[in-house]
Amino acid sequence: MPYNLRLILFLSDIGFLNLAFYFSNQNQASEGDMVNLIYLVAYSNLAWLFLVLVANPYAVTKNWTLSRVARSQLMFIGIHLLVIASLIVFFQKSYTVAQIIMIYLIFIPLFFLFRIAVFYIRRIAAGEVTRNYIIVGNNDLAKEVRRHFLLNPEEGYRFAGIIEFEPGFMDKIQFLTTSREIHQIFYCVPGVQSDGMKQLVDYGLNSLISVKIVVDSRSGLSGQSLLNEFELNPGVEIPTLALDEAQNQFVKRIFDLGFALILFSIVLWWFIPLVAIIIKLDSRGPVFFRQMRNGRSNKPFPCLKFRTMGVEKSADFKQAVRDDPRITRIGKLLRKSSIDEIPQFINVLRGEMSVIGPRPHPIKLNEQFLPLISNLMSRHYVKPGVTGLAQCMGYRGETKDLADMENRVRLDRYYIENWSFWLDMKIIALTLVSLVRGSEKAY
Repeated sequence: MPYNLRLILFLSDIGFLNLAFYFSNQNQASEGDMVNLIYLVAYSNLAWLFLVLVANPYAVTKNWTLSRVARSQLMFIGIHLLVIASLIVFFQKSYTVAQIIMIYLIFIPLFFLFRIAVFYIRRIAAGEVTRNYIIVGNNDLAKEVRRHFLLNPEEGYRFAGIIEFEPGFMDKIQFLTTSREIHQIFYCVPGVQSDGMKQLVDYGLNSLISVKIVVDSRSGLSGQSLLNEFELNPGVEIPTLALDEAQNQFVKRIFDLGFALILFSIVLWWFIPLVAIIIKLDSRGPVFFRQMRNGRSNKPFPCLKFRTMGVEKSADFKQAVRDDPRITRIGKLLRKSSIDEIPQFINVLRGEMSVIGPRPHPIKLNEQFLPLISNLMSRHYVKPGVTGLAQCMGYRGETKDLADMENRVRLDRYYIENWSFWLDMKIIALTLVSLVRGSEKAY
């Protein structure tokens, strides 16, 4: 299921849970009762977040039926209820049975009514978003994959071809993917061939096509099936990259929203207007500089920055160089401190960027290096970031020669292939260190 829908379900669940607390405890009178209620609300929200991260309850919605939703989600709510009960036992808080029952009597109907609404909205919208897929391998497992999507048209997959796993199979894949738009490749070869798999993953990254392995769920690879909870009966679909996994996309988006919202609520709500006033006093022109840059799947988007140059046409395609005469007085300070990049957190909230990811290039710069670097396009497999691994390792700013761009692409590719939440945390720490120390390339 798309992680945007997961995010909607998660936020709605948290909202309904807190509404249930509000309406079930409107008659709380004493100060002690209110303190206990605050403990209960905080504990309940944290418990829900923890269980979501551990149990991944939203994965069921890929092959939704109402009965399946009812079974899995009722079990999840039951586990949450047990966790809440532990608050009473282990923390010795005094809550009445009637109080707890009332909370869930309000929450459960809201919880399921929203899912039913989403279920029917998705059915109405089925077919509007179509993803073309091809299968590598011609065997019973491949037939099951095709049969699965034929029986579940609401998932929006359309069969585009099947390719035998044999010498020269990559040439056939390249021909098929260049002759029509392909969004996903399912690799259904028993006993995964490492060489062929590596070729396919590399090609998928460079072509912005998702590649997934499908293994027989009866082959004893039950541990690997934990990588993805989407079932292809009797096969299990395994993402080849961590950020192909819906749960990881969900975690990353939650972090992006949380980080950006906290930053806005504490600092940026007053800092952005302050910088805007200083820019307007320093020179004529708009506060923000909007430049079209390549984003995820190579789709252009308007990347925001504080304006640091005088208004002229060359600013949109000519890279800034050391002692660039186009840079304004306040612009030098903004660029040196990287404050000019702060408006990109607006892009993060809009879903066009992530906090961490490959830095977005101006379209003209991409066009310049595309014929020279074979895997340049792989940078656009994920959302671009406000900061990234390449930037905190020193490859930021002006790209003077081919080696600079190759090293940047190499580090971005490493990030995409080895993503983890802790790698994001490490990059944030390294970025803070580089901001404090300053960079010779910040000009």
